[in-house]
Amino acid sequence: MFFGFSNGKELIPKIYQGSARKELNLIFLYQYNANVEDDLKIPFHYAKKAENLQDIFKLFLKDLLCVDFNKAKKICIQSNVYIKNFDIKKNKIFKTNSMNFTQLKKNLKIYFYGICFKTQDLFVGYVYDKISKQNPDKSLFLKDNFIIIEQKIALLVYSKKIDINKLENCSEIEEALNLIRKNSFLVFYIIYPKNDNFNHFIEIKHFLCDLSKTMLKLVPYSISNKLIRRI
Repeated sequence: MFFGFSNGKELIPKIYQGSARKELNLIFLYQYNANVEDDLKIPFHYAKKAENLQDIFKLFLKDLLCVDFNKAKKICIQSNVYIKNFDIKKNKIFKTNSMNFTQLKKNLKIYFYGICFKTQDLFVGYVYDKISKQNPDKSLFLKDNFIIIEQKIALLVYSKKIDINKLENCSEIEEALNLIRKNSFLVFYIIYPKNDNFNHFIEIKHFLCDLSKTMLKLVPYSISNKLIRRI
């Protein structure tokens, strides 16, 4: 499953379908910014005004085009050749002092051709980015969707909606228990995106947790720009 836009169409994962437009834009942009290079990051306020995911990039680029041609002190011909294909008013040029040509080209390419992420990879990258910022002095290990902090705290990250009323045959819990059996962790978290039906920690009781003295919890993880240290 993918999250993004391409050829004028949006690809919205089932887990986020039903979200209001503003919320959906922010969910995408929070994760997008956590997974891209610094020169591709976009301020969050564009998501609040955008009518769709592509519109986020359009609004951002338009703000780089608010310089009148006759007022420009310096013109980057290389970057402004793209202006013919962009929906702007006449006699406007790119403020290339705000962004170099390479950065501008990357952002324009995304706007025109789209960008899509695997939903799972996008969420894992977001969680890892958030945890690394919350724990700058700690060593982190990442492999696929498995994160270890200081060899003491383990996390399995899943971008899916969990049914908290049907945990008996939960494959993610079985995977966590298998890892607990083979390792020594103080705490083990299984992380899912937070939603209206899953907004509190759920501790899982199992004899393997008692034997290894490991606390196992299901964690509803908020997708936001706030850095609240909970893990």
